[in-house]
Amino acid sequence: METGRPSSRSSNAVVVLGAGPAGLGTALGVSLSGAGRPVWVIEKKTVPGGLAGSFSWKGHRVDFGPHRLSPNLKNIRVLAKELLGPDCLVNKSQHGVQFHGRLYQFPPRVVDWVSPASLWEIVAFAGSFLASKLAWIVRRFEREDFESTVVSSFGRRFYDTIVAPMAEKVWIEPRRIDPAFVEQRFALVHPMVVLKKALFPHQDLNPSIFYYPRKGFQQLWDNMADYLERRGQKVIYEALPTGIEVSRDRVVAVDYEVGGRSERLSGEGLDLVSTIPIVKLLEILRGFDAGPLLEKARGAKFRSMFLVALEFEGPRALPYRTLIFPEKEFWFNRLFEQNAYSRETVEPGKSLVVADVTYPRGGEEGKLSDEEIVRRVREDLRRLPYVDEARVTAARVERVEFAYVVPDLESRRAFHEIHHGLKKIHNLHLTGRFSAGEYDNSDYAVDHGLALGAALAGRISQLEYLFVQHEKRDRNIVG
Repeated sequence: METGRPSSRSSNAVVVLGAGPAGLGTALGVSLSGAGRPVWVIEKKTVPGGLAGSFSWKGHRVDFGPHRLSPNLKNIRVLAKELLGPDCLVNKSQHGVQFHGRLYQFPPRVVDWVSPASLWEIVAFAGSFLASKLAWIVRRFEREDFESTVVSSFGRRFYDTIVAPMAEKVWIEPRRIDPAFVEQRFALVHPMVVLKKALFPHQDLNPSIFYYPRKGFQQLWDNMADYLERRGQKVIYEALPTGIEVSRDRVVAVDYEVGGRSERLSGEGLDLVSTIPIVKLLEILRGFDAGPLLEKARGAKFRSMFLVALEFEGPRALPYRTLIFPEKEFWFNRLFEQNAYSRETVEPGKSLVVADVTYPRGGEEGKLSDEEIVRRVREDLRRLPYVDEARVTAARVERVEFAYVVPDLESRRAFHEIHHGLKKIHNLHLTGRFSAGEYDNSDYAVDHGLALGAALAGRISQLEYLFVQHEKRDRNIVG
């Protein structure tokens, strides 16, 4: 790579590192505020969207996971319709849970209950739930961890057979998880909520519909980036941040490389928004002692992921769009069928199923060959009576280094301390899953970004933004 003398652009720009959901949401929030501030989005990939985007394979457009847009978020509902127009599809929610050798729809249907095995499960779960409530009366003043929080809310059986094995597969040994994570991520599968949903259907409890882009989730981010550029903002692809210069507790310049040359954005009125992994950010800070914070960052844990795309002969391959596998006997955590989200994302006459497998970042699983990964996934598929694995015609493996932030107390404490340490840099702002440690879906991340953009544009005060930020973080995640 050839490098030249960095060019300097003095401005009061908002510079955003990363064109994922949080970064694009922030840029859009600034741009639509009418403040007139220029926005520069620096993205290392060739397309926007980050982990919420899609990849192309054999004429298919495949999402990096079963993403969808919740109808409960008004801001996102309006944006989706504005950006996608007639390509904003409304789909019915269809989930399945594999449990004790049987597939159940969630929320459960009455038809799923009319068998001796299912009736026994209902009685066992109900008895465990009632026992947990009686035990809570005696133990309600004891200090709670993740396990006791789940047990007191859902019952011992639910914890032992569903939550604990799923948590260990996706995140970490469950007793190390922050108990506050229960309310955010599990509130909508509470037995009373599920019962209320079944008897009195309501969108706020667990939406029966979701929005989805006709051409795949990548379409949303492509349209969002195009929308920004039509408003005169800059989205620069294949650009790698190389240095962030700090002087007198302010970011004064951002250096990046693009197309074989070095570039610089600088100015007294600069604001920098980072959505890139926190370790990457700390490594490129200049003029600021990031050493102690880097030490803390080592306490933050991340999960990596394999996405195994399997092409099937025939128009459908799974009974529901997304299937969850909490039991340890299955290697993958989840299956989703891309064409069941939008038929136009997969070639005619074919169906496309994606299995996701998570593992500790830097773990031994990351050394497995693509062939071994595909073999293990197909082996598990053969054990499912409702999947015809013999119809698989091709397979591909995508590797994702940063997939999840582990929601254990050590990681959450590390993020909290790093954020407070970085508050000394007054015009540096963190948002997004891997920069702020927020365990958000993509639509929630956009909503966070819009609020930050409004604050940077001066539409709301920093105090108001602080309240909005914490209010949004405390929401239950739907979907």
